[in-house]
Amino acid sequence: MISEIAIFEASDPKLDLSTSDSPYKATLQQHLKTVLEFEGAQDAYYGQLIEKPHIVILFVNWDNIDSHIKATKSSGFSAFESSFRSNLVKDNGLSAVFHVPFKANMLDALQPKTSSGTIGVTEVVFGSFQPSPLPQAARDAIVESFNHVEPVMERHGSLTGYRNGWAVESLKTPLLEKGDGKEEEGLCDVYVNLTGWDKMETHMEFMGSQDFKDNQHWYMDVEGLRGGEIVHARFYEF
Repeated sequence: MISEIAIFEASDPKLDLSTSDSPYKATLQQHLKTVLEFEGAQDAYYGQLIEKPHIVILFVNWDNIDSHIKATKSSGFSAFESSFRSNLVKDNGLSAVFHVPFKANMLDALQPKTSSGTIGVTEVVFGSFQPSPLPQAARDAIVESFNHVEPVMERHGSLTGYRNGWAVESLKTPLLEKGDGKEEEGLCDVYVNLTGWDKMETHMEFMGSQDFKDNQHWYMDVEGLRGGEIVHARFYEF
């Protein structure tokens, strides 16, 4: 399985994907229904950033990257893409599409559940590294460094899922800003980390804990790190 990740600025600056009566949400779901009709598409998740509610992130899981490429070349895809952009994406707004082969099923990281059964929050980390492409040994060392923090988070008792992987494509970063002069020079290898928490408050408590202070160097002092973006979202399965 491989995940197509689409990040874009929504055409409706006041969208609220948590409500059932949102016209924008209905249009988005209609387009996701079309996506899942393409051969090789498995499922899809959508959410808006808590810190930047005008930005939407989609995860569409495919059998493999060839399935997605085949879909983009099929009849009807061009019309679908045009409709998606004209109805859902802000004109000249930021947008990025890339692929990540996560190691395992992402459900527990993308849809963490609270004790009452409601959807928790997912921490999404984009780490930008250079030079691109990185040697495999360098990638492995970075993943190992990040993975040191997982058992530390688990000790806090409310970690519901943890998934990570590298974007297939080299990307221009940062991914969540546009036209503000913060862009990294050249392309970067992007490491994506998803962590599911039962609620935002639990993650904030961890961020303020001594455990985090003692272990943040595993994130911050990684060789080759050029930039990092940490955001949160509640994702809904379609």
